[in-house]
Amino acid sequence: MTSSESSRLSRRTLLRTTAAAGAGAAATVIHPGAASAAPATPEAVTDHGQPSARTQKKGAIPTPAEYFGTPIGTDGFLAQWDKMVPYFQLIGARSDRVTYEEIGKTTRGYPYVLLTISSPKNLANLDKLVATNAKLADPRGLSEAEAKKLATAGKPFYYVQAGIHSTEVGNSQAAIEWAYRLATEQSDYIENILDNLVILLQPCQNPDGIVLVNDYFAATAGTSYARTYPDLYNKYTGHDDNRDWIMLTQIESKYNVAILNKYRPQVFQDSHGASTGSPRLFTPPYLSPYDPNIDTVLVQQTDTVGLAMQRGMTAAGMKGNGWGSEYDYWSPSRQYCVYHGSARILTEAAAASNLAYPQVGTKPLGQQTTDINFIEPYDSTTWTLRNIVDWVSQAFYSGLETVAYDNYNWLYNSYRVGVKAVTRTSPYAYVIPAGQRDPQAVHDALEIFHLGAVEIRQAQVAFSADGKQYPAGSYIIFLQQPYAGFAKTLLEVQDYPQLLQYPGGPPQQPYDTTAQTLPMLLGFEADLITTSFSTSTKLLSSIKPPAVATLSAAPSTGAYAIGPESYGVFRIVAALQKQNIPTFRAAAQFTDNGRTFPAGTFLVPPSPAARQLLQAQSKTTGIPVSTLRAVPAVAGVQLKPGTRIGLIKPPDNMPSGWLMWTFEQYGVDYSVVEAGDYADLAGKYDAIIMPEGVSKNSITNGLNPKNYPPDWAWAFGVGTTGWNQLHDFVTGGGTLVTYGSGTATAKSLFTLPITSALPSSDSDFYCPGSLLSQEFDPNHPVAWGVPADNPVWFVSDDAYRLSGTSTYPVEVVAKYPDTGDQLRSGWLIGGESLNGAVNGLSWTIGDGYVVTFGNEIGFRTWNRSEQRVLFNAAYYGPSTKLTEDQFRRLGK
Repeated sequence: MTSSESSRLSRRTLLRTTAAAGAGAAATVIHPGAASAAPATPEAVTDHGQPSARTQKKGAIPTPAEYFGTPIGTDGFLAQWDKMVPYFQLIGARSDRVTYEEIGKTTRGYPYVLLTISSPKNLANLDKLVATNAKLADPRGLSEAEAKKLATAGKPFYYVQAGIHSTEVGNSQAAIEWAYRLATEQSDYIENILDNLVILLQPCQNPDGIVLVNDYFAATAGTSYARTYPDLYNKYTGHDDNRDWIMLTQIESKYNVAILNKYRPQVFQDSHGASTGSPRLFTPPYLSPYDPNIDTVLVQQTDTVGLAMQRGMTAAGMKGNGWGSEYDYWSPSRQYCVYHGSARILTEAAAASNLAYPQVGTKPLGQQTTDINFIEPYDSTTWTLRNIVDWVSQAFYSGLETVAYDNYNWLYNSYRVGVKAVTRTSPYAYVIPAGQRDPQAVHDALEIFHLGAVEIRQAQVAFSADGKQYPAGSYIIFLQQPYAGFAKTLLEVQDYPQLLQYPGGPPQQPYDTTAQTLPMLLGFEADLITTSFSTSTKLLSSIKPPAVATLSAAPSTGAYAIGPESYGVFRIVAALQKQNIPTFRAAAQFTDNGRTFPAGTFLVPPSPAARQLLQAQSKTTGIPVSTLRAVPAVAGVQLKPGTRIGLIKPPDNMPSGWLMWTFEQYGVDYSVVEAGDYADLAGKYDAIIMPEGVSKNSITNGLNPKNYPPDWAWAFGVGTTGWNQLHDFVTGGGTLVTYGSGTATAKSLFTLPITSALPSSDSDFYCPGSLLSQEFDPNHPVAWGVPADNPVWFVSDDAYRLSGTSTYPVEVVAKYPDTGDQLRSGWLIGGESLNGAVNGLSWTIGDGYVVTFGNEIGFRTWNRSEQRVLFNAAYYGPSTKLTEDQFRRLGK
């Protein structure tokens, strides 16, 4: 069946609408204020090139220019969310082509919006169309003949979202025009698209950010202040908000995944913005490599849509566009959709100046040499917000055309992708054994898979697989299921290809990270099973913590004990701190009633309040709590009650944002260190965290008061006085924990005797986001509870040699092995430079305590198993050190 036949569009209609697309698009270059580059009915064009309002049974819909008072794309104007949402509601209320839905509230409480757009007939039949997509995506029990029949009757779904990165303003502005045009235009072109397609339009995937950025832009109009919002453009994640699509920590990520899981769209268009010097618009095909867990049909379909967008822009006379550069098809953290049957179409539009003002050069902007993937340089010295809206609109409509004119094949290919997934023969399954050391790690992984629509089964009896025995209660993920690729890419070891810019040259930089092996990041076991096996299993409909025994009352001579093996234990510690319940840690291994407890075990004196809290927390987390008959005679520490943790957070610093999320999830008592705090740091904080991205400059200079209003005073620089006050905070008895480039800052602050062990050339050493070998000392307080062999996350970080031990007392907490392959998952060049290098160090500086890590121990909340060293250090530094006798009496 040909694509034109299968789309149920006549060949004459197909040729007419395709020709109209080229003709109408070309007109946009002559009339740059047009609503979009795609074709419109000429006689209906009125308001600045926009189609006239369509009068429907529910009332007329005002044009965007009428509603907002200013045409979209006007220099210096950005529509704001508090007016955009009512406009989308109005469209939904008055158009029989559009359904408005509020999926939920965002982190800051704003509406998270989805518009479903199609013909009235399709909208009336939406439930059936969704069911058809579900059957094709999961073809178990579906014959080929039935699949062809469904593909003939169904409609593809095209999911487009904008505004996830809030300073990339053009796409969410363009979405206003998309919604209006699709709702109102009466033309063969639009009606044929709507007859043959269901469009899921999310005008802003990050409403919190659009409020922060666009409202700040409006508020600073006519002032001398900088126009771009200077901080993270949402509460925690900033630009990392689309790097959360494997861990699914944010409510917005969960909403997005729920939409993908419900509708199973064939295409997911992810609309972004790039730098001012980038191609005017990037689309796929992507640069190599692609993750082999992405189905090859989806890879080809991605190329098809991307090249159709390129063709549409070229036909419309829109120059300066490119493909096959910078962006690859590898990391699942930013493309959940491709493991769930959707081709991911990334568009990246070049930015204008200062968000919404013309970018003007002395010569034509951007690359001026042609190439096979950049065939026509941009020939103007000016690039505007209106240009961005036109370019991304042309790409959007070209994408719609590509699917609408070939809808049978897009639907039938969903079936083909599903068939390949459910008939996989090797590998067969992953088994996550029951009874692991860290129930929180297993629970977190299972929740990710459950949210990701992966089927998880639990063994009802003991069984054997690949010659290994597994206990009842073990979890099994069979790989003969529709979305097995999502589980597989997260569970397996990544082997990133050795890609160089040219033979013998430097590495070709991946767009994001190269590894995401969950068992290494979280700290649990998952075994790959290559051959088939059978056992009695139960399909899980929800994920619950493992059952724990009721906590028996401790005698007056005893205590309650919680092992340090789970990173989730710090949720319990934070709850104990909040209730002001005394908490201790044993500094050495001990035994009680035949059970051995490792160094770092938490002990809580018996009391009714302690027992009640621990029982509730144990049930919630699945972390067992034991009753000790007697307190062991070992040295230990008592945590400072209500330990006060400060976080140095420069504006727009994502590592600190992720820590804010972690601390709030755990219930940790923390606050951001403000400029006004430096005069009395010891009076406000017991321990301070200095994450990746904190430099001396960000502390001393901060934001310039001339460029930002007074309510940003918390982020103004503290000068050398504040720099010295941070130094004095530590030497006077405070605790400082640093990691990543924050350690280089600590080196400068205290003149630490460490030197980099790594070559400066990428050709000699390169690690762009991988998991590396590490030797931890689990008897050291900073590494309590961490396995001796725990991989660490490394992304363009540093490793050190100790150049002296006499300046300050120093202990090695973690180091790279002296020999061997340092790479555990991902990509590493020149790993031998790491041999024997130190990573984690604890220093005594004056009366204070400093812990430094060269790698990023808090990367996006991913590497939670090693992240516990941050909690260990922050609580240990301010704690009271106890002798064996003092500890045996629990400080009494």
